[in-house]
Amino acid sequence: MPLSRRRGFTWLELLVVLAIVGLTASLALPSLGTAIARRHLDASTEALLNALGQARTAAVRRDHATTVCASTNGHTCSTWADWTRGWIGRDDRLGTVFEVMGPLHSKLATARRAGRPHGVAFDVNGTSPGSNQTITLCVRGQAATAISVIVANSGLARRTAARADDAATCAATSSPKR
Repeated sequence: MPLSRRRGFTWLELLVVLAIVGLTASLALPSLGTAIARRHLDASTEALLNALGQARTAAVRRDHATTVCASTNGHTCSTWADWTRGWIGRDDRLGTVFEVMGPLHSKLATARRAGRPHGVAFDVNGTSPGSNQTITLCVRGQAATAISVIVANSGLARRTAARADDAATCAATSSPKR
């Protein structure tokens, strides 16, 4: 009578396969983390652009000046402009908040150009008086990911690749205390 062979894998074969899977996963995880952080960056940039657009529209429709500013509590503007902790859109005359964005993902950083106001103000005609304002968002420590949101005097906001100095400032920003 012939001997029957068992079908299946040996322990050694299973261990080799598991080692290969583990090695592949360890190589892929950093890339996956970066991809997730970039997705959060894109979403946060779009949220900021939407908040700016909504504030401009509200200023014109309500015939009241509005402001989009950094906020740590979702109710009042922060004076140090740490946009990673979130922002609000508010009606300047009534003091009501019509837009709230909570803290950004912990891997994201923001920077703004020195000498600019802490928030972005819109007049009743939809313009943003003063000089252009730039807020740069990036994945912390990665200057190549930096995106700048620029608000022109006309009140229109746009997204663009960040200038090298803005990108470097953003990437070098330390983690906020939450």
